[in-house]
Amino acid sequence: MTARYRVVGVIAKPHQIVGSYLARAVRFLEGRGVQVRLDRTAAELIGRQGVPRQEVAVGADLLLVLGGDGTLLSMACSAVELGIPLAGFNLGTLGFLTELKKDTLEDQLATIQEGRAEESIRTLLRFEVGDRSFLALNDGVVSKGGIARVVRLDLEIDGQHVAEIRGDGLIVSTPTGSTAYSLSAGGPIVHPKVDGMVLTPICPHALTFRPLVIPGTARVVVTPPAAAASECRLTLDGQTALELDPGERMVVTRAPQTLTLLTSPVIGYYRLLFEKLNWGG
Repeated sequence: MTARYRVVGVIAKPHQIVGSYLARAVRFLEGRGVQVRLDRTAAELIGRQGVPRQEVAVGADLLLVLGGDGTLLSMACSAVELGIPLAGFNLGTLGFLTELKKDTLEDQLATIQEGRAEESIRTLLRFEVGDRSFLALNDGVVSKGGIARVVRLDLEIDGQHVAEIRGDGLIVSTPTGSTAYSLSAGGPIVHPKVDGMVLTPICPHALTFRPLVIPGTARVVVTPPAAAASECRLTLDGQTALELDPGERMVVTRAPQTLTLLTSPVIGYYRLLFEKLNWGG
């Protein structure tokens, strides 16, 4: 059967256990006539030559990740910018995004190559700070800097002042990111098909300020007061961090780009929750 994806870029978590699964994946794909491009970390695991990570996706039809959600998040924006799908095998711990199971690796790869995988379209958020713009698949977290002081943040939604948040910070997440840091901070689980974003306070001093689900069309502005005594940091998908100056506005909107995530046609989102969160236990 003709390979659906002729060139596949492969990213792997730098861990010894990944090597055997990576070798199996490469052997299977090359056996079907697929050109495999490995990043240097992945290549070293199986004794091959690789390319810099930022070059793996260039010219590829598909990005394949073997690792955990953090590894997948590190490549999500590259896949979005190049307009190619992303598939992840979970060799980490929880793995909401790296949904595919390593124990059935060849079967799952066959499903992908034969066009039987589900295409889950995921919303991203755009974070604008000054003249800089960033994308996030999971979330952006505004939190305190190195000194353990209370953070004050002015929150505005669609031009209306909503609250002054006092606490450890604020998480702005996509539905995809609702099962990440936001969930740990008490936020709701939101299905990826819901057009919305989630605002979750981190340890708020005002216990009446609860997590808030708002429309995906909303425009959110978060501003540390100009006279703020403590520094604030914005962290995007746990990958990129930048400092926010007092009075510097952060504007959050839904990004025009989306990510195509390839998922199993037999698991489904609710089964994923059941398994990952141990709801059957």
